[in-house]
Amino acid sequence: MTAKGVLGVLACPILEDELIYGMSKDGEISNVYLLDNRHAKSMKIKLARYGIEHEIINEERFLDGSYPIENDGFTVVIWMMDLGLHEEPSDLRDSVRECMRRMQDRADVLALYYGLCGNGLKDIDVWSSENLSIPMTIIRDEDGDIVDDCIAAAIGGTKQYLRLLKKYPGIMYFTPAFATNYDDLLGRMELFKGIDTGDDSMLKMVFEMADYHEVMKVDTGLGDPDEFHAATKKFADRMGFDILTLEDGWVTLGPAERVYADAKRLLRDHMDLDA
Repeated sequence: MTAKGVLGVLACPILEDELIYGMSKDGEISNVYLLDNRHAKSMKIKLARYGIEHEIINEERFLDGSYPIENDGFTVVIWMMDLGLHEEPSDLRDSVRECMRRMQDRADVLALYYGLCGNGLKDIDVWSSENLSIPMTIIRDEDGDIVDDCIAAAIGGTKQYLRLLKKYPGIMYFTPAFATNYDDLLGRMELFKGIDTGDDSMLKMVFEMADYHEVMKVDTGLGDPDEFHAATKKFADRMGFDILTLEDGWVTLGPAERVYADAKRLLRDHMDLDA
């Protein structure tokens, strides 16, 4: 059965490639809307790059209901979130919850392109079931557990992440989107709290103290490979790191495929309830 209704997506910029991947393979989409804000810059570029027809609309006008959208089939509304929320898990939790509250009146189902992110979104599914009027889904592993973060999403979940950390400790892991956003991300990491991440000498000192000397490319096959390589090399040259590439057999698009498929399943369930 073809899904119908409005899917509201709240997405972290580091997981926008996974969203693009799901949408680019979906022949059932009727309309795509991107809420215009300063966090949507790269999403605008990627939607155009992959030939996904879309309309950029005013964020506040959509949320307050004054901007009508087409709802004649399967409609996707994308709301890109602030990468800076990762700095404090409690800020991420509060902001995402508030955004979900605001989006629920304009959508039939919500999909979060997030992981637990420092446990900021721990039990977000439980909170949603108790506080929202519509169902939601989030990136999960094959056991149904919410993935830890963007690296866990790329390799299948927490179990695989722990295996990776055990095999390759003391390494920075870069997915394509992480690599192109590393400048913004470093300052949000626990390792660099209170550190001026614009000061390379301070960054190098912290990395040295933590015994980090390598960056590993976790190539999901998503995003632009040239941008991925260039951004990783720029970071490695800046910090004096060696570049490694994670070997075959680790990366999977299963979690990305799962969240998208689950969102459409929830829409079909919604249709059945309305029938």
